[in-house]
Amino acid sequence: MQLTTLEWPPYVNSDGSGSSTDRVIEILSGAGIETTVQVFPWNRAVNLAAKDPAWLGVYPEYYSEADDADKGGDRCLYSKSFGTSPVGFAQRIDAPITWSDHADLTSYTIGVVSGYLNEARFDAMVANGELQTQEVTADDANLKKVAAGRIDAAVIDREVMAHLLADMPALAERLEFNPVPLAEHGLHICFENSDAGRALRDQFNAAF
Repeated sequence: MQLTTLEWPPYVNSDGSGSSTDRVIEILSGAGIETTVQVFPWNRAVNLAAKDPAWLGVYPEYYSEADDADKGGDRCLYSKSFGTSPVGFAQRIDAPITWSDHADLTSYTIGVVSGYLNEARFDAMVANGELQTQEVTADDANLKKVAAGRIDAAVIDREVMAHLLADMPALAERLEFNPVPLAEHGLHICFENSDAGRALRDQFNAAF
């Protein structure tokens, strides 16, 4: 089978390797399924997996009930979680944000990545215009904007932030991960909403 993915190190590297890929291939191999993966820009990865029969799933995805075909959605069929993604905010060390409730975030301008799910209430507030956000196409762009003071914070996975900052020492001296978590998401394969996709999803889940 073939799966689409995105470059999102350390979970998925530019060549498709990474901790998420290793785990997905390990589980599918246990089910007797040989798997190949290919990296695409995120929105294309999602569209190919949903619409092109050559690609039967996309990973790593956060769960969304609105997209879950088992819950009345029409995009895909979610696997069991094969990993976790701790999500929160990148901030400047000398200008941290303070929040304990989502309403507190209305005081800040927050960077988000186009096409990413963040957290249900946060995303609903963005959609309703309750939060001030700026959209970019990649996490590293958000880190640079936070460091430059162009935005107050940016939504990011903690492990992704650590990986990116390892290659950006000047930014690493200025940025930190806010201690209050926004969410801890499970990571899933989102299989094509078809008979073939359902069969593979069930095989994947049974292989745990």
